[in-house]
Amino acid sequence: MLQFSKGGYDNPIRLALLVCGTPIPSILEVHGDYPDIFRGLFQAGLDQLKEYSAIDPKTQLVLEGFDVREGIYPRAKEWDGIVISGSASDAYADIPWINDLVKYVHEFPRDRDAPKIIGVCFGHQIIGRAFGAKVAKNTRGWEIGWTPTKLTTEGQTFWQDSIMRIHELHQDIVYDLPKDFNLLASTEHTQVQSMISKDGKIVSLQGHPEFTCPIMKEFITVRTALGVFNQELSSEASKVVENPVDRVKVAARLLEYLKEE
Repeated sequence: MLQFSKGGYDNPIRLALLVCGTPIPSILEVHGDYPDIFRGLFQAGLDQLKEYSAIDPKTQLVLEGFDVREGIYPRAKEWDGIVISGSASDAYADIPWINDLVKYVHEFPRDRDAPKIIGVCFGHQIIGRAFGAKVAKNTRGWEIGWTPTKLTTEGQTFWQDSIMRIHELHQDIVYDLPKDFNLLASTEHTQVQSMISKDGKIVSLQGHPEFTCPIMKEFITVRTALGVFNQELSSEASKVVENPVDRVKVAARLLEYLKEE
């Protein structure tokens, strides 16, 4: 793994989370809001890097949420990375806060010192839309629960594995790869599962590395009860929901990515 050139208490890894939604009440009550959930994800990734002696053991994580639905955005230069969260909203919706977010991503500085952008699920779709890809509902319906994604050759290099096992929760997709992006991962259901800009400043993934097994279980239970998921889909997802996922490895790799030149 990458050996960080910076670290320690005086130089933490600083992540600005663009909050695009709120967890359902039962998840919010137990696991907190999205800043709490993402903080747990990236802290686990940081702990893994420390375990592998890939980073200064004193390095700390700072993650702060910015509710872009209310027009609140971070000062870009103050952060190592900008993370765009998931959302129950449609990334292709023509509403002010989503249009503003698309513009923000499209116009975000790409110079050497600018922070990198990471998009997760809705964030992945926002990035796709910002750079000209079609984003819409998948005619195949929902992709939910534990999913093994197939990595491209470049994806294997970036994600440092041959497969990525991750929880999915979406029916909207990025239909085609945006110009100046390379494909990192696919599934039979969703061709563009992960991608990276050719300048290396933006990476995104359709899955949810921030979801633990209990979070995924709760989504399946609640949305099945509401009739969002049919019994067949729910049953299939429930059979494999406890399968191991690569969430911590993904988080560690994303932290490495933020520090790479």
